[in-house]
Amino acid sequence: MARIRMRFGETVVHAETNDAPTARAFVAKLPCTIHVSGTGMDFCGRIPFSLPYEQSQVHHGWSNGDVNYNPGGGWFAVLYDGAERSQRYGDQVTMARVDAADLPALRALDGSFDARIELVG
Repeated sequence: MARIRMRFGETVVHAETNDAPTARAFVAKLPCTIHVSGTGMDFCGRIPFSLPYEQSQVHHGWSNGDVNYNPGGGWFAVLYDGAERSQRYGDQVTMARVDAADLPALRALDGSFDARIELVG
């Protein structure tokens, strides 16, 4: 597991990765920049590389605060809202969890960003 920092303009949020192969491969690619746009429930963008995943890790839905990879579309998402309606969204692989204290800062953002993601420490 690793601590990561995600910069959305002047806003910085932190997350803790899990120990799944997808998360480990993502950490190995850091630092990276992913162009993301807000949707009202997440900041989502195409990841500039593919990541390995185990089929057993693929699921429907999310919890608010999840950082997910969508292997079918190559999407990266930082999910901050909509968990109660998320079961209709499949092809989700959870890589990390945003610190609960940082969720309000994500919810306050609007627009698109070149999100810079890097290891902490």
